[in-house]
Amino acid sequence: MFFPRPDRPLPRTHRVDRLIAVLGFGASLSAVLSCSGSSTPTVIFPTVEVANITIAAPASGALYQLERGYHLTISAVARNKSGIVVTVPFVWRSSNESIVTVDLNGRLAAIDTGNVTVIASSLGINSIPVGVRVGWVGAAKIETFQFTPPAAVSPGATPDSARALVSNRLGAPVPNARVAFAVTGGGGTISPAIATTDSRGVASAAWKLGIAAGTNTVTATVLGEDDKVFSFVAPSTATFALTTFAAIITVDGDAQTGLILSKLPVNPSVKVVDSTGKPRLGVPVTFATTGGGRVASAVVATGADGIASPGEWTLGDIAGDQTLVAKVEFASQTLRATATGTAVRYMPTSVTAGSFATCAVSLEGLVSCWGEEPKVGDSSLVNKVAPTPTASLMRFLSVAASPTAPGRFCGVATDQSVLCWGVNALWDTSSVGVTFGALRFPSGTTFVPTLIPATQAFTQVAPGLLHACAVATDQNAYCWGDNSAGQLGDRLFKSRQAPAVVSGGFKFSAVTSGSGHTCGLTVDGSVFCWGFNQNGQLGNGNTQGFSSPVAVSGAFSFKQISAGQSFTCGLTTLGRAYCWGNLGLGSTTVLTPRTYAAAPDFTSIAAGAFHTCALTADGSAYCWGDNGVGQLGDSTTAQRPNPTAVSTSIKFKSISGGVGHTCGNATDGSVACWGLNRAGELGDSVTTVPIRLTPRFLVLGVKP
Repeated sequence: MFFPRPDRPLPRTHRVDRLIAVLGFGASLSAVLSCSGSSTPTVIFPTVEVANITIAAPASGALYQLERGYHLTISAVARNKSGIVVTVPFVWRSSNESIVTVDLNGRLAAIDTGNVTVIASSLGINSIPVGVRVGWVGAAKIETFQFTPPAAVSPGATPDSARALVSNRLGAPVPNARVAFAVTGGGGTISPAIATTDSRGVASAAWKLGIAAGTNTVTATVLGEDDKVFSFVAPSTATFALTTFAAIITVDGDAQTGLILSKLPVNPSVKVVDSTGKPRLGVPVTFATTGGGRVASAVVATGADGIASPGEWTLGDIAGDQTLVAKVEFASQTLRATATGTAVRYMPTSVTAGSFATCAVSLEGLVSCWGEEPKVGDSSLVNKVAPTPTASLMRFLSVAASPTAPGRFCGVATDQSVLCWGVNALWDTSSVGVTFGALRFPSGTTFVPTLIPATQAFTQVAPGLLHACAVATDQNAYCWGDNSAGQLGDRLFKSRQAPAVVSGGFKFSAVTSGSGHTCGLTVDGSVFCWGFNQNGQLGNGNTQGFSSPVAVSGAFSFKQISAGQSFTCGLTTLGRAYCWGNLGLGSTTVLTPRTYAAAPDFTSIAAGAFHTCALTADGSAYCWGDNGVGQLGDSTTAQRPNPTAVSTSIKFKSISGGVGHTCGNATDGSVACWGLNRAGELGDSVTTVPIRLTPRFLVLGVKP
């Protein structure tokens, strides 16, 4: 504690201020100075008496426990003889400052392991010592984790994350340790600068390499609470080093020009070399195109000369700059081409995806289809890869597809009759099968749109696997076909060839059919379902089958419904998507409507056989469910339990899900499809590579 020396007096004012500060009193200068009738102030000190000092006890146990390298602030209280708490400054002391140090505020710093005692003193009074034990179960070592420098890495590349492993003295991982990453050579960036280790003791940061060829280095160190490096961690630094070089060299096929959707005259090729420039044999090179283009082979191994070629490069349907990226490990080389011409896109008023086929309605009301026969409806056995008019002169208001294989389409004509075509399109018990050419199809199969005999006038139709339902102008729902699971909703299990009214007296605005169930949307926004319920697709909380309509659980107001093979989805008037049944994610079933909390609000929803898609108000597409053949359009084949954005800049006004593919009407009227192309259902003649992971426009031709 500071006291002024008599032989070195302070100036009057400074002298008093200093004494007040040293003694820790907060009184103002006027409270301690008396100036009455004198030019020399008289210093008046309040009397402070300290009888005892007590340091706060640990929350648990007899000792304060502290981890090496960390800090802990403890407090003390001074009282006078009367037991009243008085305010005085404390001097803190540790019995061994090589283990623990204490600052003026009682903040302990654990320097090394061991036990010490700490006391607080003031005005000649000492507290009873408290014990502090410093342990060391945390960071003792840092090293790179699963880091092997790749044989090929290009300048400016983004390799795998730099991952550092922090362990303790026993080699066990240390979670929640703070690790600082820093670029120390070659330029580039690392983010985040400070990361926390996970349960494996691993901290990760994204590393973007510098743009110049050469050695790139990043270091990782363990930090304490004060952002200072733990000096006792040995080794204290983990170092990541990569050497970048031109690992892939263009050989041929760069800077070409060609008409969109045409093959370029020169097949592209690249050469893969090691860091000394020698060719590398047998290295797989991945080739990826932009602009909707494609190459003959997406993965090709290098020959003895280190050269690999993907074969023919066919441009996509987007004019302008298109690229072909060749990649080996973290090295890449980009070849460019200029696409000329203008694509003539197919632009119907609506599009419907079905079972390995797609149909669309033109502005004139004519229906054209493409994909697998007999669902094209043109009386042919040959699959079609481009829109082909059906063999019907009827004009249609709308077309719908069954949500499951083998599949069929039905449409409402302008005269409000219903026509169907495809496998099981007609419920006909008079025949055991249909022979067409050398093929035999199930009974009820028709190769052209065929009228469903009915006296009602219909506004909407929904075909299922072996049944169909429709809404009539009187707002009653009528169903026909197989009724073995009660999917006709007439309280009977008798199949019918002609439409029969659904029981219950409900007034419906829309119906939707799954494989063996049906749901109807009433005019007041309620949903009733009937038929097969093994997977909870009726949404009433159980898996028991019903032959008559039952209400879907929950007090929801829906504006749209859509059924998949064994599930149903609905969109509320507030734009929230709800689904129930088997949602296309294995055997998991949801017995009552479940929403997706993180999803945006939607304006429309459409179920495929095992997946669902929906649109937002701005036309952005989201899909979820099964994705084994790319039907979600997110550039992967990973299943998505929650709505996931489709990887495209295209905005849609409508969307439709099939068995393994999805199509949408863009806001400009164009059609774009993605997913499986087994029979040309994407409108793409290339079925040798039958999966398209992102949307591609359906193009009818090219204008130079």
